[in-house]
Amino acid sequence: MNLKRMEEKVEAVKKMLDPDRAKREKAKERKKGIAKGLALGTFIGGLVGVFYAPDKGENTRKKAKEELEKAKEILENNIIEGKEKLGDFVEDKKEVFNEKMILVKEKVNAKADVAVAEDVLEEEEEADKK
Repeated sequence: MNLKRMEEKVEAVKKMLDPDRAKREKAKERKKGIAKGLALGTFIGGLVGVFYAPDKGENTRKKAKEELEKAKEILENNIIEGKEKLGDFVEDKKEVFNEKMILVKEKVNAKADVAVAEDVLEEEEEADKK
């Protein structure tokens, strides 16, 4: 099973265990979208302001270059931060998944032990009847 399918299954199990999780995730995604839109709007507004400013072409190009360098730096930082957050998120989810798997295995083993014990009791009862 590939990692992506496993992650999807883990997410499905989490949503079943915590129904409010989906609402929280939607709200978080909405906030991220708003923040990204605000950042992009600010950047575009800055560029438009620079181009419509009554200044020499040389100064305008210089300002535009500076703005683009700032935007590039911000994007690089956001990408690095996003990778780190994604890595942390994946690690957290792996830990949670492993913990849940241990619990499931323990429950399965406990049920198997009960079934074996019941079989042994039935065999003993049958042996006592003979």
